[in-house]
Amino acid sequence: MRITKRKLRIGAALGSGGARGMAHLGALCALEEAGISFDVYAGTSAGSIVGALRARGYTCDDIRELVARIDLKSALLSVASSGTSRPALALLRRLLGDCDFSELQKPFAAVATDTSDGSEVVLREGNVAEAVLASCSIPPLFRGVRLGGWTLADGAFVNGIPGNRARDLGADFVIGVALSPAEFYRVRDFYTASGERKLILQTGFDSCDVLLEPDLSRFSPADVFGGAEMFDIGYDCAQKSAGEILDKLAKAKRRA
Repeated sequence: MRITKRKLRIGAALGSGGARGMAHLGALCALEEAGISFDVYAGTSAGSIVGALRARGYTCDDIRELVARIDLKSALLSVASSGTSRPALALLRRLLGDCDFSELQKPFAAVATDTSDGSEVVLREGNVAEAVLASCSIPPLFRGVRLGGWTLADGAFVNGIPGNRARDLGADFVIGVALSPAEFYRVRDFYTASGERKLILQTGFDSCDVLLEPDLSRFSPADVFGGAEMFDIGYDCAQKSAGEILDKLAKAKRRA
């Protein structure tokens, strides 16, 4: 009897980093050009936006076009001046539609932080735009997003590069993209809603088989004008690593 090998499932773990998330698009574009396609997406903060859009079915070119139509500076000013998350949620709904996780084309998870105790909350159900908003809610720009009984803040505090969450979605091989050096996330401070200081040890990125770290040190997370250059940096980083990644994938497939 002939035994058919199971297809190797490839996951993307997309890290936090604000406007530097354009590098995620560049990296994904280069990897797809090399013949690497993804089956699941896990993302934190900026990575959750890109991951959700990809899981929704948008191509990298589609996302670039969507972003190009948005006045990001005005959007950020609107959020900052309103004192609420409503403008950001409206923007995310423009990008993602009012869809549920069950409507996504591929499995996706967004990571957020429970402000009451600094624990990790992995969002895989409900409204996608609301989950992404929670994952992106960095203080003091946001005061916390109420969702599913939690008050949630940016997931970068607990799992900045969620390779382990891509594994949880069924990935056999995980490619992570870090918008800041991974070790920057290893130990993070978080202050709970009651003011208690917590030291959080992050290990999510240790679950990545490959971790790409494009050099974005010249850009801040709020740099909304460097998108094209950040895209190119992410693209170049992934393109240079594509051969090595393909070799590792081939070995993983033989073991599967």
